[in-house]
Amino acid sequence: MFTIFTVINNQRPEKMTPTIKQFKKTFTNGAGKKERRFYEMFGDISFEEAYPKYINYLVGVIATAAKISAFENKLRAMGVRENQSNISESRYYTYGGMKYRFSTHIHPTGSMTSDSCIDFAANPELIHNII
Repeated sequence: MFTIFTVINNQRPEKMTPTIKQFKKTFTNGAGKKERRFYEMFGDISFEEAYPKYINYLVGVIATAAKISAFENKLRAMGVRENQSNISESRYYTYGGMKYRFSTHIHPTGSMTSDSCIDFAANPELIHNII
């Protein structure tokens, strides 16, 4: 499935937007029936009705990912020191008394967000409180 960090791979949004055929394939099981997650996201509506809602959802995901990427680039441009994790690809920056975690995976024990750390992998929506 689409992840929030696909945008970081420098793909244009129109390249990341699935066709309705791809959308249907993503949300159906092997027997061609709608999966449970389809009903959880959209309710009991047709694929044709759900597709524009899914595209709007993806636009929000892409915008959030772009904001996170821009914030990390801003921290780098300001000369904030990057601390690379010794055991994963996670990157940490400390700025203004707050630690920021950038990663493409959620920590195995869950979100690391606390009073002193913001984990953008687990809680990407928190970028909207910063920028």
